[in-house]
Amino acid sequence: MSNSRSSVGPQALTAVYVALAVGVLLYAAVVLVVLDPLDSGVDSTVMRFTWLAVAVVATLSAGIIRGRLGGASHGEGQARTAAIVVWALAEGQALIGLTVTLLTGDRVVAFGALAIFVWLWLRYPPRRFLES
Repeated sequence: MSNSRSSVGPQALTAVYVALAVGVLLYAAVVLVVLDPLDSGVDSTVMRFTWLAVAVVATLSAGIIRGRLGGASHGEGQARTAAIVVWALAEGQALIGLTVTLLTGDRVVAFGALAIFVWLWLRYPPRRFLES
């Protein structure tokens, strides 16, 4: 029996990225096309600032993680770990922003969340992590 480790290759990581992006974009389509804000009684200003704080932390964290784990001096496994963590940060802030939009009807938050999501997705593509 071989003692080789199975690892995630560039094609698999790209497939995961695409699948997660499609999920966020489909959720965005549902929220923006069928927007009927829930009568949740939440303050839209508080929700907007909550999302903004999450988005700023996620964006800064993505850069820090990329710098610490994704560099050329680190192993392939750490670069892949960094790619997945950066993706989770990008996706998380987008889903929170879209949920804020669903609760409050604030489309500015939705477009901001999607813009940051796309920016992180283009800035940290899976192949770039694997080439480091």
